[in-house]
Amino acid sequence: MTQWQASDFEKISPTAFAASLCRQFTNIPYAKEFAQLIEIQGLADPSLSQYVGKAFPGIVNLEARYKAISKVIADQTITQVLELASGFLPRGMAMSSNPSITFIESDLQRVIHCKQQLVLQLIEDRPNLYFLEIDATSHPNQLMQSADYFQVEKPVLILCEGLLMHLTLSEKRRVCVNVFEMLLRHGGVWITSDFAFKAGLIQSLQSLKDDPVFAPQIQATLNLTSDDDFQTLEQAEQFICDQGFRLEKHSLLNVMDQLSCLDILNIDTNATRRAIANQFVFTLTLEVELGLK
Repeated sequence: MTQWQASDFEKISPTAFAASLCRQFTNIPYAKEFAQLIEIQGLADPSLSQYVGKAFPGIVNLEARYKAISKVIADQTITQVLELASGFLPRGMAMSSNPSITFIESDLQRVIHCKQQLVLQLIEDRPNLYFLEIDATSHPNQLMQSADYFQVEKPVLILCEGLLMHLTLSEKRRVCVNVFEMLLRHGGVWITSDFAFKAGLIQSLQSLKDDPVFAPQIQATLNLTSDDDFQTLEQAEQFICDQGFRLEKHSLLNVMDQLSCLDILNIDTNATRRAIANQFVFTLTLEVELGLK
């Protein structure tokens, strides 16, 4: 069984807090309220607050990938949702406002317990919003805990935003195995922006190498990703296919006209376009859908 060490949690959780603080400079539902609650309760390093308002590439990427994923979700009719490593994303609060949707947020123990308490301070206790302690890299497969909440005859929408780039190649494979097993049981789709993340950043850095604002921050973000992440989009796509999935990709440019942070922070539109031009959201389905029902 894959075991997360304390050092792993400490490496990832600050990025989750930073991402949440960055989202306050967007119009993503609940993002501002969530970030304010984190700051009021002193959950994040105070120095982050001074940094995030200037982290233009990070804010742009976070808003673009969130809205690109939301756009893809809107094309689905699935009402059972499992979000892996949900961190401090506000999507569960937004989507569970629809009582026909069953939404499970999952993460490591300390993160998910903290998340649950914060959510309960912002919205009422909803009978269709659940919080589970799940290690997405686990063996045996902890994703199967959702069986108590999902109907097996209905498809499942699995979401993953901001996890895989922190994992080793073997851990990525384990997540794929676990998701594959879930989709084999239920049917459905896996939506994630993670596989294309580093490859897209590398191409963005090449395009913006002379930009005094974007280039240094893109490089800093690259430094936070796993050493064995995919260097090219083709490598990412081949890896996905090798795990038994077929894929469709959706450009983050599809939501360029929805990016509120550009006006809020007066961010250059042309630089933004180049920064996200090589970023994609993938929808993954099983190459062979057998179903275990």
